[in-house]
Amino acid sequence: MIGQTKKLMWGLGINDEDAEVIQHAAGDRFALSCFPIGVTPTIDQLETEEPCLLWISKQGWDTLKTLPASSIAHLEVMSRILIMGGDYDLAELESLLECGFTEIIKPPITESRAREVLLSAVETQNLYQDIMHMTREICLDREILERKNDMLSFIISFLEKVTQHLDPTEILRAAQTELKTLLPVSAINAICWSPQDTTNIHASVYVASSKKDSIANRWTEKLKAHAEGLLGEAVVSTDMNYMGTVTTDILPSSDSLLAVNLEHSGVTFGVVMIQCHEQPQLGKDQIQILQSALSHLTLGLNNAMLYTSAQHDADIDGLTQLYNRRHFETRLQEEDFRHRRYGHSLCLMIADIDNFKRINDSHGHLAGDAVLRDFSKILETSLRTSDYIARFGGEEFAVILPCTPASHAALLAERIRIQIEQHDFVTDKGILNATASFGVACIDLTREEPPVEMIRRADAALYCAKDEGKNQVSILYPDNSLLVAGGYAT
Repeated sequence: MIGQTKKLMWGLGINDEDAEVIQHAAGDRFALSCFPIGVTPTIDQLETEEPCLLWISKQGWDTLKTLPASSIAHLEVMSRILIMGGDYDLAELESLLECGFTEIIKPPITESRAREVLLSAVETQNLYQDIMHMTREICLDREILERKNDMLSFIISFLEKVTQHLDPTEILRAAQTELKTLLPVSAINAICWSPQDTTNIHASVYVASSKKDSIANRWTEKLKAHAEGLLGEAVVSTDMNYMGTVTTDILPSSDSLLAVNLEHSGVTFGVVMIQCHEQPQLGKDQIQILQSALSHLTLGLNNAMLYTSAQHDADIDGLTQLYNRRHFETRLQEEDFRHRRYGHSLCLMIADIDNFKRINDSHGHLAGDAVLRDFSKILETSLRTSDYIARFGGEEFAVILPCTPASHAALLAERIRIQIEQHDFVTDKGILNATASFGVACIDLTREEPPVEMIRRADAALYCAKDEGKNQVSILYPDNSLLVAGGYAT
């Protein structure tokens, strides 16, 4: 094709004589394709033939000016040479110069003048093409830069959101919100455990729903199954966290579910499941940014689980796995405030194993530890889920009983006392028997007093039970009246 071997020029409304001179002057490097007046080359022709120059007669130009600007706008991107025939004045010439013509020449056209104009126009066209090429490269570079800037902004925002908390729930909520700008995310659910745990895994489950229901159960089962596949063993126990990040029921769907194993420094500590409402379509850049985001999410959750584990260790007694005294005092303040606010009864029970020093001295501390562990289990199985148990001291245990009157607290203490009296404690030294004394106190709603006063009364009641012969229950009321009894009906 001519257009592939020679540079193409267009002629619009030029006569045959001028066309012959132009073609002769152009030589073999150029081809001239002419259009009569009234025929305007289309934009499709411009893109297909890619002419380097437009020769146009004054009559042809006058005809073009009568057409809508939108229909000839594509001709303005070309180098144009106007052949100015006929009469004209200086004002008209100045007006034509403002129309963007590369050259304006007067007929008759000579071969030398045509060649001069042509070379100048081609040089201008080449310069224009170079500028356009550079412009396209700049635009492309700018587009790449903007895309990378958007990626960087997303990563910075994501990193900030998932590292500003040490609560896994808040981290997962932030991740769900941020990832919606990258993926069609509908819900994020997760199961995590302490990176320091290698056996007897106790995991925390985080589900997107706001309550325990069949949907939450489905997610819990799927998360546990995946976790056990990673661990190669069963998850011993779980605690549930309902994040409330969704308002509709969203079931696990393998077609659009992204499971991300959480691993840091070669240690696996959970899995995050990202449920999408449609199959994600990700490009190379999006995959890279997603991988980076998930790395930050893994790091944030790793730190959160380590913090949670450290906080748990700080609040939990290592031997009995009950809360310790530090945590108990904080909880008692919270319960005291809540019950005073609503005018509800609140009781505190302190239990002490009788003659515990004799057990340690006679049978050894390992046997004593076994008695303490069994004792804590009896308390746990005898109480409601709303009750709170803590190891108060060496062989002392404190129990907070919300919304419980003193008479009910005393009956409960007596029931537990009998269980302990009848229990066989299995130790490395054989079966041992033990008893316990109980002190009970209740909140005084008639006056303001610190929670420590309830501890003081319960402790005083306990020592009264000890003084009266041990293996008894004693209640000290706010008015300091005392009741000691050892035979409440079970």
